[in-house]
Amino acid sequence: MSRVLYVITELDVGGAEKALAELATRLTRAAYGPEVACLSGRGPLGVHLRERGIPVHFLEARGWWDARALWRLRRLIRGADIVHSFLYHANMAARLAAIASGAIVVGSARVAERSRPVRRRLEGLTHRLVDAEVCVSSGVRDYLAGGGFPRRKLVVIPNGVDVARFAGRDPAFKARLGIGPDAPLVATIGRLHEQKGMGAFVRAAASVHRSRPECRFLIAGSGPLEGELRAAAKALGLGQSLTFLGPCDHVPAVLRATDVFVLASLWEGMPNVVLEAMAAGAPVVATRVEGTVDLLEHNETGLLVMPRDVPGLVSGILRLIDEPATARRLADAAQARAREHFSLDAMVRRHEALYAELLARHS
Repeated sequence: MSRVLYVITELDVGGAEKALAELATRLTRAAYGPEVACLSGRGPLGVHLRERGIPVHFLEARGWWDARALWRLRRLIRGADIVHSFLYHANMAARLAAIASGAIVVGSARVAERSRPVRRRLEGLTHRLVDAEVCVSSGVRDYLAGGGFPRRKLVVIPNGVDVARFAGRDPAFKARLGIGPDAPLVATIGRLHEQKGMGAFVRAAASVHRSRPECRFLIAGSGPLEGELRAAAKALGLGQSLTFLGPCDHVPAVLRATDVFVLASLWEGMPNVVLEAMAAGAPVVATRVEGTVDLLEHNETGLLVMPRDVPGLVSGILRLIDEPATARRLADAAQARAREHFSLDAMVRRHEALYAELLARHS
């Protein structure tokens, strides 16, 4: 059995953290023995992993440069066959701690961090310390390659989704919001941050509302732009038509009740929420950014527009509201695509194939 040590910055409930948890708990245990090292904090996923019998080590680091935490991590790496890190700070820490350890080192690139170009540069400068870098989409691969990371080390493994957990249309969540079952619900889910393009969503919602006053809109998530977005919604006259739900721990219920899902991001990696909307059978309007172009084919499994294109978002939303047959066709095709190409099992098997290849190469 090969020992795999996963290293991650934290274990709160985020996209990368959930992906690590799914991977670690679904590995073929006869072949791989997973453990997890968390740099900082504890988080609910640490409890989940331990309940599933996976050892979790909390390093309480003050930063990826924390010498004490790096020494503890290096001790954990002793005896590991593979060290696989998730998120930028964990990538840097794992690379330093694994020097001359003899372990295979795998990094992960989860997003094209266009607002932090220095990170891409450091990823490229330290590529000699890794055997492979898993990219969640072709767009992330191309972004890293543009910063000097050799393409031969970049491996695309998309995120996976549990389709059965999300599948099924159910308007029940509308009632919780005081929305009638026949009123179209247009929703987005994500952090209220510049990256997610929430301002564009609010402006698009205001435009749709002027011509379709029966529509209702939902933003699920929290973040630094919440006050600014609430002020914009008020100034644009959205009033009670737009609900700010806050942090969302019932995403499947929201998506099952959503008539049009919108992702207005300016940059991404592989947006889990789009995969989840596809699995739920909600038709999607999304911006052409990293990951969405891997998931959606325009006018076949969703509608794609350029980032910051508010009129494009409006047109896509109105089309899906006004053409229910088109909306259903796109949603059904997207759900089938999620089930066939982006299952959690497929994600795990792709990782296991990479591990097996690297182990054979190092034997």
